[in-house]
Amino acid sequence: TYCSTLGYNQYTIPALFIPNTYEFYWNTTPDAFLQRMKKESDRFWSSREAKLARCGLSREEVYTLASIVYEETKRTAEMPRVAGVYINRLRRGMPLQADPTVKYAVGDFSLRRVLHRHLEVDSPYNTYKNTGLPPGPVRMPSIRVIDAVLNYQHHDYMFFCAKSDFSGSHYFSRT
Repeated sequence: TYCSTLGYNQYTIPALFIPNTYEFYWNTTPDAFLQRMKKESDRFWSSREAKLARCGLSREEVYTLASIVYEETKRTAEMPRVAGVYINRLRRGMPLQADPTVKYAVGDFSLRRVLHRHLEVDSPYNTYKNTGLPPGPVRMPSIRVIDAVLNYQHHDYMFFCAKSDFSGSHYFSRT
């Protein structure tokens, strides 16, 4: 109920928090803290409204997608390309098939390899079983990843796969 007064629900409430440095006094109440976070979030997104309109996603959707992109690659240069792959899949109505969402659904963030048995978990976060974005973020993404999603790369890639050299880079493919 409280989340809805801020414009969120129990799944999207993490999207209220923009990772940054904030100053608070020790006696700040939980309500004052959340109201401040709402104000900071609104300020953050107000400077990005045009980019939100161009990409066709809501604040919470961009935040959720950024959380997935951040788990897929730590390589800043690849983030807009990975975001473009997921946006292409969303626009075609394809399942995202994002391993980070399965790790979240399973509740094991230490998984190094997602196996077929993990793909069977029944959860709204399992993007192998459900099309579209999960109901909320799977982690708190950095501002640079949020901006990478807002500035996603326009291309016709539909797939990507980690390179076997353990560089953290990926191969991208149309088919």
